[in-house]
Order: sequence, then structure tokens, then C-alpha cells
Amino acid sequence: MKKKILLIGLAIVVLVGGVFYLTAFKDENNNEDIASENSISNNAGENVEEEEEVIEEEKESETAVPDIAIGELAPDFTLLDLNGEEVSLSDFRGKYVLINFWATWCKYCDLEMPDLDRLYEENEDLVVLAVNVMEEKDLVDKYIEEGGYKFPVVLDKEGKVAVTYLVSAFPTSYFVDKEGVLLGGVPGMMTYDQMNQLLNGIRGNE
Repeated sequence: MKKKILLIGLAIVVLVGGVFYLTAFKDENNNEDIASENSISNNAGENVEEEEEVIEEEKESETAVPDIAIGELAPDFTLLDLNGEEVSLSDFRGKYVLINFWATWCKYCDLEMPDLDRLYEENEDLVVLAVNVMEEKDLVDKYIEEGGYKFPVVLDKEGKVAVTYLVSAFPTSYFVDKEGVLLGGVPGMMTYDQMNQLLNGIRGNE
């Protein structure tokens, strides 16, 4: 497993050339916030600064952030989808999962969404799980419907899952293997080609 994670990490670092990077988290005392060149920007009608402050405040809590480490099981979570049904990360065991943290006001998320949907549609062994952070269901529902996106979307209304995964900028993505093991994180927007190369690299190292 360690060799597998190392190879995937190297593949990601080479692929993204310093714009994105693989992030490993060891324990609470050594956790580092994910940094991204894609800074969280405000949108009309949305108090983004206030939402970001809530996430930062929760991060400071001793109990808010459990251990999250590459090569270990990804922290499971259960959230409601846009149909009001419960969806858990563990529901997708047996498939690769790309967890994508996003918001409707994020312009980089907006650019990334069509590529995420294309990747999801083209790969039967992959689930793109889009986790919307701290927005109202009606707003998210309208955004997804207008975009015609098919991947599952769940609502992290209080931002607790984002805190667990140490998200500090949107978009942020994590790759999880078929056994539920966390392979690594990519802060920032990815292109379709980058997503494909990462997925194929993961497959090739099994």
C-alpha cells in the first residue's frame, strides 16, 4: 500500500507541475490547511467571508478535525442528496470516488463542473461525489438542473464534512480507491485531461 500511495503521489506531482499538489495529513498537531491558487471569491447575494470564518472557527476546535491520512480509510460521512435521500461515502465501495467540494458562486468550480460530469459519464468504475458546502438546497438544485449534471450531489449544510477534510478553498478534490482508502487530495481546479491522467495513474498502480 505504501508503494502504491508513493507512486500515485509522484504521478500527481509530475502531472500538475506545481500548480496542484498531493496533500498528506498525519495528525491533528501537524495538520496543514489545503492551499490553492483559486482563492474563494464572493458572489452577489452570498456572504462568503462569513461562511469561510465558520469553517476556520470549527477547524480550531479540538474535536472538529479527526485524523485524516493518506493510505488510511477516508473518513466516512452521510449527507442528504437533492432528493432528500441519505448518501454515504461508504455506499460507493467497489468503485473509485472523486470527492469534489464546491459552491455555486465559485467560478473555478463552474469551469470544472462540465469536465467532472464528462469524467463521471465515461467511467463506470468511478463516482464523482459533488459535496456542496453551506448553500441552500434550492440554489444548488437550480444550478445542477441548469447545468444538466448527472453526478450525485450532496449538501454539506453546516460545513462539517468540509472541516473534516480540511477544505479551505474551492474547488478541492480527493481521490478514494475501491476499498475506501484515501489516495490524495488536489486543491484547485482540474482539467479533463488532468482528471483522466490521475484516474488512469491510480488504476495502473493497483
